[in-house]
Amino acid sequence: MRLTLNLSALMANINKMQPEKKGTFNLEFQETHKDKIDLELAEGKDVELKDVELESGLLSYKGRHVTLYIKANGPSARFHISDCKTLQGMRASGRFERYVVTNQTSGEFVVDSVRGETQAKLKVCQNCLRKLNYKGCNSGNSISEIVQRFDMKEFFATYSSFFPHMPSRLSDSPPDGYTDDWSRVSSHYRVERNFGCEQCGVDMRTNKSLLHVHHISGVKSNNHPSNLKAVCADCHSKEPMHDHMVLSHRERQIINDLRRKQDILTDLGRWQELFDYADPGVHGVLHACREVHLVLPEVNHFVFDNFDDIVARLELAWPKHKFGIAVSSNDISDAVQTGWRVIGIDEFLTDYRALAHNLRY
Repeated sequence: MRLTLNLSALMANINKMQPEKKGTFNLEFQETHKDKIDLELAEGKDVELKDVELESGLLSYKGRHVTLYIKANGPSARFHISDCKTLQGMRASGRFERYVVTNQTSGEFVVDSVRGETQAKLKVCQNCLRKLNYKGCNSGNSISEIVQRFDMKEFFATYSSFFPHMPSRLSDSPPDGYTDDWSRVSSHYRVERNFGCEQCGVDMRTNKSLLHVHHISGVKSNNHPSNLKAVCADCHSKEPMHDHMVLSHRERQIINDLRRKQDILTDLGRWQELFDYADPGVHGVLHACREVHLVLPEVNHFVFDNFDDIVARLELAWPKHKFGIAVSSNDISDAVQTGWRVIGIDEFLTDYRALAHNLRY
């Protein structure tokens, strides 16, 4: 049946809004669909270790980012988040266990106990953290503190660029705590700030949907202008207590492409600036680079072919050495064909001390 939607009353009210300079309005229908595998992974799915795939050292099942644990080990089990030496040893020995993969974000896992199945709060495997240099655990930051404060939502969001699908309980989380007029307040505030990010300075007028409004105090009911800040989605995700915000790889690339065009990424001179602008998924690499005193890499570097066409985007690059780090396997292979050496985060973190000699100047 064909439906007719009359938006004349809505548009009339928009015309009454202040200030006179208005934002754009788009109505878009987006169908929400959950595959059977997403529902299974939210509850936990029994698998064999050989069925778990690897993506830049992270664990993947049918294109979904997952964690893995052995249900029979009970409440003492550790859950795995990367292809650590423990899993590598199990794979090499052909050891058969009842593995469970899941992408639930509560941090509680179904395990076996003397009373049957029960829910348990498991701890993350330290070998997995070291494999990823998560939060710089190999570079001076306390790994025991990282284990205690490990947050599943933050972890999945950190590596969201590596996977096309996100955990349903993370991607579908509705915003809460906002006032009823938040859409109007937010729209007005962004217009008043000329769609510029007040954190990094990037002009988002060509991609307005990726400019958010952040509550500085964290109190979402306080819409006083002094408590608001317009921030691009990338800066917003890096605000304190916002590590759970999910952005796709393409969204971060769009923002960094605009920063690049506006010379914001030119001549970055401090490590903290690199952490501010780089994809969170390569922060473990940045911690390692800083530890071994490498020359600061460029963020969001373009590799061109002989016709000056862009063939690859690198998250981090040392152009003098034609060496870089990429998230996308296509970017890696395309850059390699132009004479660059480009690798993923897992390969770099495995061998970064050996690579350090050439990248210190």
